[in-house]
Amino acid sequence: MAQVTYSKDVFGNTVAKDAYGNTISTYSKDVFGNTVKKDSRGYTQSTYSKDVFGNTVKKDSRGYTQSTFSNDVFGNQVEKDSRGNTKATYSKDVFGNTVKKDSRGNTLGTYSTDVFGNTVYTPQR
Repeated sequence: MAQVTYSKDVFGNTVAKDAYGNTISTYSKDVFGNTVKKDSRGYTQSTYSKDVFGNTVKKDSRGYTQSTFSNDVFGNQVEKDSRGNTKATYSKDVFGNTVKKDSRGNTLGTYSTDVFGNTVYTPQR
């Protein structure tokens, strides 16, 4: 996976683009306030909503839960699969970047901010 840049369009939607400027996906809000991720052709890939505990729940296009995001005691965001197994942890480094690690602690990538204020995801090589 190559570097991905997240920016806002004129409608306030978040647009994910690859290193060549091609749109990969778009994140927008639906009438219920949920975040909907659509691919470059406009097909819904997943929906992000809140559960009764305030955790973010990611569901696929058919409504099946894929992941749940919650915070641990250290303030890190933890992504768990539908069975409750940890998939990834998101924490801050000393520079304020968000570091994504897998369940074994291996760094998968880093989210940083470019000079234009866009979020940039750089996968670990």
